[in-house]
Amino acid sequence: MLNNLNNICYMHVNFYKRPQIQVNNSHSKMENATLFLEYLSEFIANSATRRVKGYGTVGLAHNTIRTYKSLYRITKEYELEKSQQLFLAGIDKNMAVSFTQFLKIEKQYSDNYCGQLLKLLKIILRDAQKSGFEIHPYSNYIESFKQKSSDRIIHFLNPAEIKVLKGLERIPSELEDSYKWLLIGLSIGQRVSDLLSLNASNIRKATNGLYIDIIQQKTKKAVTIGVADPLVIDLLESEFPKVLSQEAFNKHIKMICKIAGIDEVVRGFKNNPKTRRKEVVACP
Repeated sequence: MLNNLNNICYMHVNFYKRPQIQVNNSHSKMENATLFLEYLSEFIANSATRRVKGYGTVGLAHNTIRTYKSLYRITKEYELEKSQQLFLAGIDKNMAVSFTQFLKIEKQYSDNYCGQLLKLLKIILRDAQKSGFEIHPYSNYIESFKQKSSDRIIHFLNPAEIKVLKGLERIPSELEDSYKWLLIGLSIGQRVSDLLSLNASNIRKATNGLYIDIIQQKTKKAVTIGVADPLVIDLLESEFPKVLSQEAFNKHIKMICKIAGIDEVVRGFKNNPKTRRKEVVACP
């Protein structure tokens, strides 16, 4: 018995060492197989000269590039988690399902963010195919998704509340610029990124008021908005507000609404700084 024990070979295992990435991909044996992250990295590096589909322009927007970089980071996390590398030609149905589960269940990203990442994944694969690289046939069937309409929480100001806001007097000096931006925003109905980017060059005279010409940052579409409200016309012509960050504006308009007596407790999504995920909370 002792002789048998002496003949046993013991294997040393280092439990503190990160596991080496194993390539569990049917295309790993191909000498010229291209890694997905390598192609994505090249795609991002050439973003300044890429044509924007549907707009006839060149150069991806800053936010779009940032999202592609997020896709790179998250895909790398997925590879480390699964101990495998992804090849362009190996992203099949099983891998797409696995990646979706990783995003939705393990990372607990929102439906909208998961769908956005899957959409970008498909864009990269199609771009690779156009460039002559082999991709898996299933890549054409990868589908994105978004939050159900019934799960969305939208809040808006009614005419009575807007009237109260317009009639406010003695606004604290530190809130004056935010108050002006708020009044302008209520009149033109644009995204906050487009609202706070306005300057005098966007404004031109009209027969019965003013026109505001902008190119929307998100859609890249040229939009012209007519302004007929005398109060807003006066702000744009004589008291144009100072440049303000979105963070400061969001904080200030809550204070302004509180001054106006608009402080009803409502449900909405708020980012949890600990989990870095949006959660439904009740706030004024």
